Amino acid sequence: MRREQPDHYAVLQVSPRASQSEIAAAYERLRELYSAERTAEAAPELQTLAAEKRGQIERAYQALADESRRAAYDQEQGFATTGDPARLDYAPLPPARGRERVDVVVAAERRQPTQRASHRRGPMAWLLSLGMGAALVAALLLVLLSGVRTSGGAAALATPTIRGVTLPFTELQVQQFRSAAEGNNTAESWIALGNALFDNLQTLREQAPLSPQYRGLLQGWLDVAAAYERALTLRESATVRADRAVALFNYGQDAPDPRRVADAVAEVERGLANGVNEPRALINYGLILAQLEPPRREEAFAAWRKVREVAPQSPEAGSAERLLRSYGQS
Repeated sequence: MRREQPDHYAVLQVSPRASQSEIAAAYERLRELYSAERTAEAAPELQTLAAEKRGQIERAYQALADESRRAAYDQEQGFATTGDPARLDYAPLPPARGRERVDVVVAAERRQPTQRASHRRGPMAWLLSLGMGAALVAALLLVLLSGVRTSGGAAALATPTIRGVTLPFTELQVQQFRSAAEGNNTAESWIALGNALFDNLQTLREQAPLSPQYRGLLQGWLDVAAAYERALTLRESATVRADRAVALFNYGQDAPDPRRVADAVAEVERGLANGVNEPRALINYGLILAQLEPPRREEAFAAWRKVREVAPQSPEAGSAERLLRSYGQS
């Protein structure tokens, strides 16, 4: 069995097909971004996180800067070295849409705040526990170098106080979704509430994962899971169950709370055992499995391959294909 290692490409935020010059440029940019001088005035816990990130960056660059070491690492990790050089956007799990997003331009378009919970936007092509994306890097600077004001409750979730971060749904919209769910008590209304809460939290998770605001709102992931649970009592849906599992997994990872991670994994295992065929559910199952410690990549690959089999013409099939290729799979 191949020994699992950190994904050095994800740490440096480059594709496994990046050139040596691209790797060097990424290293220089990140080394400056997380330098001790730049973070000297940050809170102690953020200085610690920045120091840990500097260590990851140095180890990744040492592994990839030398071509022979890089070739050995690629072979050990099973990364593809030929084929379509897709640009990979490394970021965490997808925002309530069940599909990862790979193309950065498409991802930005899908993140426009004019969308509504009834029309689920496409998630990032995060490619799992492989590190932080460019948005996360910028977010750390926002946290360290700008005055971040935080508040609690629903208003904090709906109205960000971090400069440069715009959430998809305003406080008023979130309240409207909640009122509709409580008043109508339909599966659709509870799903809409869950989606709105999920999208706002995931935006913070993508763009300001180290901010006091996001850290103070982690409990919101359980609110997302509860909204989806209410929907499931009214109408069964494998996709909603998978979205609920992602919410539990996000909370379990970030809190951290191993019990919630175990709950999410149990949901994945139950769905796979029951032969779930819904493409978005299978995408999410794979994302969770590949992000575990240690990762269960072969099971993730099987879930993504199943997407191609059951829905070969679907957008999810394209997402599954790109995920598999990123791991050197076919």
